[in-house]
Amino acid sequence: MKKLFPFLLALIVVQSCEEPVEITETMVINQSATVTIEQTNGTAVNFNDVIEGDLNQVISNFNSINDITIDSLSYSFTNLTGNENASIVNAAIEINGIIVADVSDLNIAQEIDNESVFQITDLNVLDQLETSFLNNSAVILNLSGMAISEEGDVSFDIELSMQLTASF
Repeated sequence: MKKLFPFLLALIVVQSCEEPVEITETMVINQSATVTIEQTNGTAVNFNDVIEGDLNQVISNFNSINDITIDSLSYSFTNLTGNENASIVNAAIEINGIIVADVSDLNIAQEIDNESVFQITDLNVLDQLETSFLNNSAVILNLSGMAISEEGDVSFDIELSMQLTASF
């Protein structure tokens, strides 16, 4: 009995000194959607594109995640073909039903020439996305809006880039 008490005390001290080990994994997710608008003849036309993904495909052991942090989230326009005077009248970029960006009165060619990258920094939006991703591995990206292209057809890509850190 005299030897049992020091052993138990030593065991408690050793266990209390151990810090839990947190494992993190950082990954970048890039998605793009091609939007095609035919010549509009004076009236803006609707566009809508949906891309579906699954975080299980990019995060190993998704079911073991304790926390997800979005380190960066941005979008840009690329690969313009056709009318260089086409513009987006208004548009929304949604991820899992959460509006991450509203766009209006934007000349697509000008933003591509400027190599503009639009950062999403609204902490409320990022927090909502992090919670959404923790509760469901599905990622649904919806691009919708209205565009005008008076001088012929136009096609362009909207690229979304997100860097995540997952903690296990």
